[in-house]
Formats: sequence, structure tokens, C-alpha cells
Amino acid sequence: MTKVRTQTGSFAYAKYQLRRSILENALETDYTTEDYEAALEFFGGCAFCGAKQAPRKDHLVPVIQCGDFIRCNVVPACQKCDDSKGQKEYHEWMRNSNSRCSLKGRGFTDERVQDRIKLIEKWQSGYRPMTEAELFGEDYARYQEILQKMEQLCEEAKRMTGRVRSRNGKPGADEVFVSPSSKNTKSNADRVRRFIISRYVVPARKRGEKTVTVRAGDVHAQMLFRGQHANVCQAMRGDRFLNLANVKLKSFRGPRAGANAYFTYQL
Repeated sequence: MTKVRTQTGSFAYAKYQLRRSILENALETDYTTEDYEAALEFFGGCAFCGAKQAPRKDHLVPVIQCGDFIRCNVVPACQKCDDSKGQKEYHEWMRNSNSRCSLKGRGFTDERVQDRIKLIEKWQSGYRPMTEAELFGEDYARYQEILQKMEQLCEEAKRMTGRVRSRNGKPGADEVFVSPSSKNTKSNADRVRRFIISRYVVPARKRGEKTVTVRAGDVHAQMLFRGQHANVCQAMRGDRFLNLANVKLKSFRGPRAGANAYFTYQL
């Protein structure tokens, strides 16, 4: 039976969740039922695609980017749009995403996409989120200190669980669970996403870098795969990875599915 470590079981997710929780509690949160109903009437349903069933309330500027839970930053969204957009900036997602549930993937023309963008911009007009430094003010240094302590605690916990698993004869949390020859491409894709986050994205953020470049061939070799460059590249460019890692694909060069495919992500 194939084992798959869940997103919520990762230390990277624990650190992300703490930061998000702090921001959620510090940001403005005065969104009301009346605000939601007004937005439904303004957009005719989902702000992004216009679907009549739009039960979700989506931040235009995500919480993790200091987006407040207030009228001009929250819009009604259908399940497809909300899941596909994730944490991505809505202009970029609406115009460029080609995933199955994106607007382009559902057959929206460029003109139709632009019309929906104009509506959203009108709703959002005048809103500018604060930076973390502006939000926390004199407590900004303390906020950074708390995040650093969480980083240290997670590293200690990772070392401890590694020792526990080693004593019990089990693979470490960062080791491969599935055979490299496995045809379970969905499980392999999940492992690729988690591997890149833990090996590349998290360390780059810790160093304070704004971008990180990952070569598909390096990931392929480090994970002991054989002949799976296409699957690695697909996982690296997919919306699911971008949402999970909270990154944007800034640039790409090289073959679409080969060892020398380089992905540069904006952190």
C-alpha cells in the first residue's frame, strides 16, 4: 500500500499556518452578510466567472499577503474558481492559467476575462493592503522573532522525529516512500511538490531571497527517479504546486519536459 504524507503533516505547512494565523488575527475583519449579498448582486454570482452558485468568500489579496477580510477585498466565488485560483494574484490567474478549472480551461475568451477583471477592479477600487512592517508597527521585530522561533522549533522537531523513525527502522520524513519505478504518478507528483518546498522553497525564504530557480533534472536525480522528467516538470508548473508552495511561476526556460527545464519562482 502506497503511503502519502499529507500536506498538514509537514513542518513547512506548520510554519505557514502559524504565520497565516497571526496575520488573520492582526488584520481587519469586519466583513458582513450584507457585504456578501451586495457583492453577489454586483457580480451576478461568482466574481471571476459569473456562475450563479458562489458560496465561497475569496480574498482578492490573500491573507498571507496581508489581505484584510473586508468588503472591498472579498468577493463571492464558486468552488471551481476558488480552488483553481488559490493564493495566486487574480489578474495573473484569470489571464494566464490554463489548468482544467481555470477560466481559460473552461473556454473563456480573452475579452470575456478582461470584462470580469474590470468588474473586480471596480469593486476593489482604492484598496491597498499594508505591508507586514506597516501592520505590526513597533511589534514587527517581535513578529519576526516569533516566526524565527517557530523555524527553530520545527528544525528541532524534525531532528527528533528523524531519530525516532531511525530507532524504529522507518524511513525519515524526507525520504522516498514510493518506489522510483512506481506508476502511481499522482503520488509521485505529490512527493515532487513536497520535496521542492522542503528542499528549495523553504530554505530560500529562510535566506530572505525573492526568487528561487529549480532545475527539473536536479529534482529528478535527488528523488532517485528513472525516466520521469515529464512528470516532474508537470508537477513543477501545475497550479496545485503553486498554491501549496504559495509561489508564482516567474519564468521558465529549456525544454518543456526535460532535465534542463529551469523553473524560476517568485517567493
